[in-house]
Amino acid sequence: MIVKNGGEDLRACLESVRAIVDQMVIADTGSTDDTVAIAEEFGATVVPCAWNDHYAEARNVALAAMTTDWVLVLDADEELSPEAAAALPGLVAETPEEVAGYRLTIRNYANEVFASVVGSLGHRNTDTYERAKGARTYSEHTLCRLFRRRQEIYFSGRLHEAVEMQIVKAGWRCPVSELLILHYGTLAEKSSYEKKQHRYYRMLRMAVEETPELPHLWVQLAITERTTYDNLDEAIVCARRAVTLSPREFDAWSLLAGYLGEKKRHEEAVEALGHLPESGDWGITRAWAMGDHLHDLGRFKEARSMYVLAYERAKKSTQALPKEFLTTIESRIGYTEVRIGMRTVGFRKLVQARDATPMVLSNHERLMKAYVAVQDDRKAAEAAETALKYWSSEQLYTRAAALMLRIKEQGRASRLIEAGIQRFPGSESLRRLAAG
Repeated sequence: MIVKNGGEDLRACLESVRAIVDQMVIADTGSTDDTVAIAEEFGATVVPCAWNDHYAEARNVALAAMTTDWVLVLDADEELSPEAAAALPGLVAETPEEVAGYRLTIRNYANEVFASVVGSLGHRNTDTYERAKGARTYSEHTLCRLFRRRQEIYFSGRLHEAVEMQIVKAGWRCPVSELLILHYGTLAEKSSYEKKQHRYYRMLRMAVEETPELPHLWVQLAITERTTYDNLDEAIVCARRAVTLSPREFDAWSLLAGYLGEKKRHEEAVEALGHLPESGDWGITRAWAMGDHLHDLGRFKEARSMYVLAYERAKKSTQALPKEFLTTIESRIGYTEVRIGMRTVGFRKLVQARDATPMVLSNHERLMKAYVAVQDDRKAAEAAETALKYWSSEQLYTRAAALMLRIKEQGRASRLIEAGIQRFPGSESLRRLAAG
């Protein structure tokens, strides 16, 4: 492990492997909390390591102190699942010589319904692990975290460091195992995440300059440019560079499509999504996102076909998706059906989706838009009023009140305006309605 100020999570991490490892080595990069004390409590060897903005360098400091035949890599905010801990000794004992390592599945828990990691959608969390119980979803990816201790195997990469390149270069295999690592870091407070992203940005820039041929670094730089610095144009440049380097960099195609959509370049976005696979989570993402872009182009029949395909694929997913995810697709289908004249079935789907997951605001909004589209202002007003039972925003109060005024329901409009001003006293839009 490499750790800095990981004391909050470290004890649980080390406890998850205590019974199956012969040696624990921690490269400490300057902790000022109780990290070192906790590590020593578990009998770990703590190696001081100067931090030079280079993850592989620090990993290799820890690796150099290992004396065992196999190496397991964890971070402080991770745990090895109990099932994996029970299976690991048998796995390494039976490993054939041509296999030098295993890619372990890392399960990333999240509080968001629509969280995803590298093409894996946020699947409904039903895990009973104590720290995972509060998470709404999880997404997964694989990395080589278990490998033989050989001179030829070491970490490379300033950021997103890995050993896979060395294993493949030496002619060994590195298959995927069923062992599971539980990652809780994504449940951290948003402010902590943002601070971490600011630190990463400088390292990302350095890594890209050193190894500009690695597409995954351009993907990470695209994400950081967009989410941390709101630099959409630069994010598009980075995503395009990634797909130029590797046309099979599917997460880059998906990001590029999203960024182009923000620029209203929907035709280009649809073309980008055409590079995604038709199967698995990517197949769901491909159909659902294509539907969104076709919808924004006003091509409602084609959009409906894509949404239906996404819904069918989502229902067949090997890992259950959150109910909220399914209802948002059902709501999209319903809206496009209304727009192409299938009003009865369309409104039925829209109402079903809203009522099944009333805390999903977008489902309320689609129902309102559909009623407005067919010029049924009364039902649109009632739908807006219903949404206010679950959501409170200045825009929603303004919309509901304006719709009530449009249908001559002055009393209900006044009550909504008054309640909205109490909730949002600085609202100019509500005060204009009150004056007007």
